Amino acid sequence: MDADNGRPDRPPQPNRPPQPHRPDRLRGLVRLAFGNPVSLGYLALVIAAVIFAVVDELAVHHPDASFSGVWALLLTAPTVVPLWLAGDALWGESGAPEGYLMAATAVAALVNALLLGLVHRAPGGGRGGPRRGVVSGGWHTRRHGDH
Repeated sequence: MDADNGRPDRPPQPNRPPQPHRPDRLRGLVRLAFGNPVSLGYLALVIAAVIFAVVDELAVHHPDASFSGVWALLLTAPTVVPLWLAGDALWGESGAPEGYLMAATAVAALVNALLLGLVHRAPGGGRGGPRRGVVSGGWHTRRHGDH
């Protein structure tokens, strides 16, 4: 018995390779971004918009510019806007390269999915339990005249 915690001592196992330690924080962030139906639905919409834009760019000939890529931009807004503006500020007159713009759009989609996961995890969000009344100026908005 271990005197500190009252649990039986385990003998050391020298032949066992050390297990990689995954931080709980990273696992929690991944769970928030990919572990709920709201975030997964949002990411599916973004992926569909990107596939639509790629297919439209590669397979359809347009006499002028196509606006198919705008759907991905609108779905990742507002997070993508500062990232794109930062790219323009970094590269100046030449503008940000396409690879940066695509990476910024992907990062914005992941940040938005994470934020949607936080909202989904909020009290009463997606758990099926009763929602608490919101207090606004001392009045509960759920029951207006029951004071």
